[in-house]
Amino acid sequence: MITYIIRRLLTLLPTLFLIALSGFLLMDLPPGDYVTNFLRREATAGNLAVYDQEEMLRERYDLDEPIMVRFFGWFGRFLRGDFGESFDLRRPVAEIIAERLPATLLVSICAFILSWGIGIPLGIYSATHQYSKTDNTLTTLTFIGLGLPDFILALGFLVLAWLVSGQVLTGLQSTEFIGAPWSVAKFVDLLAHLWISVTAVVVTGIAFVMRVMRANLLNELGKNYVTALRARGLPERVVVYRHAVRNALHPLIMSLGQVLAFLINGFTVTSIVLNLPTIQTVYLGATLQQDLFLAGAILVLIGFLVLLGTLLADILLAWLDPRIRFS
Repeated sequence: MITYIIRRLLTLLPTLFLIALSGFLLMDLPPGDYVTNFLRREATAGNLAVYDQEEMLRERYDLDEPIMVRFFGWFGRFLRGDFGESFDLRRPVAEIIAERLPATLLVSICAFILSWGIGIPLGIYSATHQYSKTDNTLTTLTFIGLGLPDFILALGFLVLAWLVSGQVLTGLQSTEFIGAPWSVAKFVDLLAHLWISVTAVVVTGIAFVMRVMRANLLNELGKNYVTALRARGLPERVVVYRHAVRNALHPLIMSLGQVLAFLINGFTVTSIVLNLPTIQTVYLGATLQQDLFLAGAILVLIGFLVLLGTLLADILLAWLDPRIRFS
C-alpha cells in the first residue's frame, strides 16, 4: 500500500498542473479580459478618463502577454508559494483565501458531520424496516429534502429567525462582534447565526446520504452471503452491522473526493443569499470578473482536495474490504 500511496502522490503535481491549465484556458475563453470588464464598469459609472490607463493596466497584470506565457509565469510563482495579487480586490490571493477559509470550513465541516452522522443511521433504520410507516415517512421527507434547493431553505430559516427574534441573521456574526476578541457573548452570537446556514445545507446532505445508504444496504441484504450468514444462525444485528453495513458504506466512501471539494466549492448560492464570508462568493466573483490569479488559486485548491479525497477513499476502502488490493 505504501508504494501505491507514493505513486499516487507523485501524480498529484502533474494532475494539478492539468487542472490549473484547463481552468486558466477556460477563463480566458470569453471575449475580453479583466481590464475590459474593469473599463466597462468605470465607463458606466461615468469615469471615461480611465481608458487612458488601459495600456498601463494590461502591463501591470501581464495581460499584454500571450495566455501560455501568463500561465507558466503564474504557475511557477504558485509552486514557490506566491499566489499573486487579485486583480479586482487588489490584495494578495493568499491573504484573501486565509481570511475566508475559517468560515468556509466551519460551515462545511459542521454540515458534513451532521449529514453523515444523521443520514447513515437513518438510512440503516429505513433499510432494515423497509415499507414500514417510518420508512415511508423518511422516504417522503428525503424526496422533499432533495427537491428543495438549499438557498430556498436558507431564505425560509432567515424569515423564521426574523419573525421569532426580530433580527436579520445574515453573515456569521453581528456587526458589533466583527473583529472583536473572542468572548462568551461572541460565541453565542456565532451560534445564533451559524444554525441557519448549516441547517439549510445539512437538510439536502442528510437526504442524499440517507437515500444512498438505504439503497446500498437493501442491495447488500438481498445478496447470497447475507442469506448464508443467517442460515448459520448469526444474530441479525451481527449480519447487518458487521457485514452488510460495512459493504454498503463503499459508495459513500468513494464519494469522499467530491465531499472534500464541497468543503470549498459547495453552497455558493446559499453563501450569497446569507452574505456569508466564505470562499465560494469570492470564487464566483473572481470567475465572473476573469480574475485569473484568484480564481486559479482556488481552482487548484479544489482540485487538490478532490485528489486527496480520492486517495483517502481508496485507503479506507482497502481497510474496510480486505478483497481490495493495490497494484
